[in-house]
Amino acid sequence: MAKSAFFRIRSKKWTGRNRKKRRNHLILISILLLALVSAALAARSPGFFAQPVLPVITGSAAFAEVRPLFGSALYLRILAQVIPGFKETVPREAVGDAGLVEEGFIKAGGFADPRDPKHILAMQIPFIVDAKLPSSSVVGTVGTEQSAEQSSEEQVSEEARVIFPVQRPLTGQGKVLIYHVHTTESFVPTSGLKFTQNLELTVAHLGATLADVLRTEHGIPVLHDKTIHDLPRSTAYQIALPTIKSMLAANPDARLVIDLHRDGVSRNVSTTRLDGKETGRVMFVVGSRHPNWQQNYQQAMFLHQRLEELAPGLSRGVRERPLVYNQHIHQGALLIEVGGHENSLAEALRTIPYLARALADLYNSEI
Repeated sequence: MAKSAFFRIRSKKWTGRNRKKRRNHLILISILLLALVSAALAARSPGFFAQPVLPVITGSAAFAEVRPLFGSALYLRILAQVIPGFKETVPREAVGDAGLVEEGFIKAGGFADPRDPKHILAMQIPFIVDAKLPSSSVVGTVGTEQSAEQSSEEQVSEEARVIFPVQRPLTGQGKVLIYHVHTTESFVPTSGLKFTQNLELTVAHLGATLADVLRTEHGIPVLHDKTIHDLPRSTAYQIALPTIKSMLAANPDARLVIDLHRDGVSRNVSTTRLDGKETGRVMFVVGSRHPNWQQNYQQAMFLHQRLEELAPGLSRGVRERPLVYNQHIHQGALLIEVGGHENSLAEALRTIPYLARALADLYNSEI
């Protein structure tokens, strides 16, 4: 009888139901232990869990000074898990070897301050950066120094005074400026690579051809810049900004500022047939995280509609994104994608006469 009772109790302990109970007990005990450890850490260092309350320090170098106050990368890692896009906004030096950041700065040209809720919200809500809200610190464009005393409103107004030259009242005035943020984007069927520094095989060749067609066939003055900005690719928009500013400073009457790319989508998306030949399609991208983005959008829509008239199906439309793409720099800034990496260079070049015609019509329009 005792033997029977013994084996009944033992077998009962090892049933699946009891194993689940034991696992739950272990989990509960682990949680309690973690709570005790956290309480002990909080007692030793009261500010450990109060990371958002940090002193106001402005500038990218500020993170080097406040890094000890973060305790570790744990706080940033938690924010990155719950706030989409946050991990792209913190400079690499802020987290050391935590591996939290892959691209350093966002393309818009700055990073959100994890101590400032306004900056975190700005990653999700376009135009909130223009609201009259208090800000602990604002980091300006890469390559420029911003004083700690400047408010966000002062910086926005200063930027606006620089980046919006007055447009001439008559049509067809000024020049067309062409440059490439991602200068090394190439066409795999032609170059065998997605990116190459042989600019004869990249979008720089497309830009040179577009400039030539606009000059010779439409009588439009064009300046084409072939500076390589995408080495490394992650900071290309920041690197390209001084190039654009320099071009505009030398040509304040510029009518259009074109950032020419090729897309990275599959061939069936980026290709159409015109006159029986495979031809790269065109897409226009408009960044909406700046006050005057509607002007850029209006001109992109003009080009899309004109291409639909010239060659239905050639345009993939206009895509609005809550970023900047350096389009804040000019009211006629355009980001144009011609073909994709799976198109050949010849297929992308077949698009240029149609795109040049549409651009010439926009150049001479009242927009």
